[in-house]
Amino acid sequence: ASRMRDLTLELPEVNLALSLHAPNQPMREKIVPSAKGTPIESLIEALDSHMMALTKRKLLENPQEDDKTTDFNIEERQSASKKKRAMIEYVMLVGDTSTIEAAHQLGKLCEGRHLVVNLIPYNKTDVKDKLDCPTEEHMQEFRRIVSSYGSFCSIRRTMGADIAGACGQLVVEQEK
Repeated sequence: ASRMRDLTLELPEVNLALSLHAPNQPMREKIVPSAKGTPIESLIEALDSHMMALTKRKLLENPQEDDKTTDFNIEERQSASKKKRAMIEYVMLVGDTSTIEAAHQLGKLCEGRHLVVNLIPYNKTDVKDKLDCPTEEHMQEFRRIVSSYGSFCSIRRTMGADIAGACGQLVVEQEK
């Protein structure tokens, strides 16, 4: 989160995407072991601050000041989201992170912030794993729930799976 805040100070005009993949800290640590030292709420606040930095110049003028996300009204957020995108990337895997409860948790985490949430269907590879992608219907319901909390949420269209070049699919194939 501190590096995201540094980016906000140095380059407030760039878009920023956060690979989140889980709606809460314990789930995120299971998927992303390096997440142990960074609380999920801190990441979301840093992402939100980045999106709002151009609207609230006070962040650039006084970086030590605690930047409260509740200071921004809905009109300011809508205006900021038209100028710049702050995105969450979320891989859809069958299991705890794609349950209906997880959709509500993710929606609440992003509530009132005008963030963009990209749901990324898991792409199978030849690598032996136990991971799988939820059904299209389930992903649509997950998307609808997250959107109901006010974030723009979409399901990324998969392309390149046939050549192992889809998102999250860059692997080295072993000779058979």
